[in-house]
Amino acid sequence: MLLVVQSTSIVLLMRYSRTRPAAQDNIGPPYLASAAVLMAEVLKLPVCTMMAAYTLGGLGPLCDLLRTELFGSGFADTLKCSIPAMAFTVQGNLLFVALENLEAPTYQVSYQCKTLFTALFSVVLLGRQLKQLQWVALVLLVAGTVLVSDPFHAAPKKETGKESFAAGIASVLGAALLSASSSVYSEMMLEKAPSSPAVAAASLWLRNIQLGIFATPLAGIAMLLKDGAVVGDYGALHGFDSIVWAIVVLNGVGGLLVAATMKYADNIAKCFAVALAIVSGTLLAVPLFDFTLSSVFGAGAICTVVASTLFSLAPDRLPLIGGASLGPRSPSKAASAAKILEELESAPTPPEHVPLLKQSGE
Repeated sequence: MLLVVQSTSIVLLMRYSRTRPAAQDNIGPPYLASAAVLMAEVLKLPVCTMMAAYTLGGLGPLCDLLRTELFGSGFADTLKCSIPAMAFTVQGNLLFVALENLEAPTYQVSYQCKTLFTALFSVVLLGRQLKQLQWVALVLLVAGTVLVSDPFHAAPKKETGKESFAAGIASVLGAALLSASSSVYSEMMLEKAPSSPAVAAASLWLRNIQLGIFATPLAGIAMLLKDGAVVGDYGALHGFDSIVWAIVVLNGVGGLLVAATMKYADNIAKCFAVALAIVSGTLLAVPLFDFTLSSVFGAGAICTVVASTLFSLAPDRLPLIGGASLGPRSPSKAASAAKILEELESAPTPPEHVPLLKQSGE
């Protein structure tokens, strides 16, 4: 339920914030999407630091871990995080562009094609072997995306003169591609066993700290390059109100909470969450944004939901770090995974109150 509420509310709020009429007392342009992305990254770092300290049992163990991972033997792994951090920064800005130009339901359905991109990258780069049912699901996913992405059969809506359907679709597909490639790259980074029990215990928070160290300055640079003139005239936080701050919190803290919670959910729960988020987002968009549900869009949404369910419920799957469940790896990869699990089981046990988190990327 947490995933449904977070994903539905963030999409609707982002859409509303980018399409609402300007307030009469508002001077200057609307709020900067690049500034919202930056503030979300700024929020993540202290939250991840506090959660890592709690997981490890205090600031002392955390400082020792960060000293090793950021400046010692783990520096190489930290440096590798700069690549997905850059991709996630661009992805965050693209999502705002997408929701500025697309209806919320169209965005929600189209963004599920990240499963397709993740699967293809995993087959090519990780040697994953997909089941026949999963290939069928990918075909259905492509069909669903094509149906909802066809502007000639899209649900009719009021034209504002400021929206570009092509720009919206290109942005959401670009964001999905970046999400998939970053997730697969992150999994390639995590092919080896954790260097210590502390790293294994705080893997989720440590990885986000490493990403945030690069993502925060990169988001700031992106804001200055894209909106430097506006920042100079009005300030980075110009136009920020309760709606925008809610978006920042949901993007930053909310995303981390969902990631931590969903680590312990099974694939059936995740499938229902994705389906329910699409359905609830569509139903809420009807009264909120005058969205008209067409038969073509309905068919595309059904194809997408069915495809996501079939893909995740296929047998003999191994989890992938971007949320999608993929087929088994090639024998060499499977042996590597088995070795990692064996080393983890033989490692010293962390403190009792510390949950042993599985490796996660995003």
